[in-house]
Amino acid sequence: MKANFFILASALMLVSLSVSAQGDRRERQNNMDITEIYNRQANRLVRNMKLDDSKKDAFTALYLDYQNARHNAVNPKGGDQEGREQRTNFQELTEEQALELIQKNFERQEKQLAIDKEYLPKFQSILTNAQCAQVFINQGGRPAGGGQQRGGRGGFGGGRGGGGFGGGFGGGGF
Repeated sequence: MKANFFILASALMLVSLSVSAQGDRRERQNNMDITEIYNRQANRLVRNMKLDDSKKDAFTALYLDYQNARHNAVNPKGGDQEGREQRTNFQELTEEQALELIQKNFERQEKQLAIDKEYLPKFQSILTNAQCAQVFINQGGRPAGGGQQRGGRGGFGGGRGGGGFGGGFGGGGF
């Protein structure tokens, strides 16, 4: 009887610690400053592209400017509204609300595409076209597939298990 109690108590403690650790990780991701996220993405790209020191600083500064421009284009007031559509309960939308949501998404994508086109020549002055493809196609420094190796989640954080700005807030934008 005591052995069963001990096993049950141990199992509950392990589950509790696991849940607590997941919550801490999510809290750290949610509290991450957007600049920190962009810096991590830039560093990941620098490593993936094997940039030397002479290009690293110029690329990182340009990348931060580029990501901030994309972010500010869809969040002119500095809020964090990207990805809100992903949290929308689509089954509860009226036809008009759904159409409005689609149109807003198109507008956001058009703004971001205009910024992408503006920044391509700037990146080409530092990088090869193959390296530029890593910036614009695998944004955020994630491997092909949108960084969804773990859990298949899209969203804010970038990279492993978080989707990320670059690949587009889960695939098509930030």
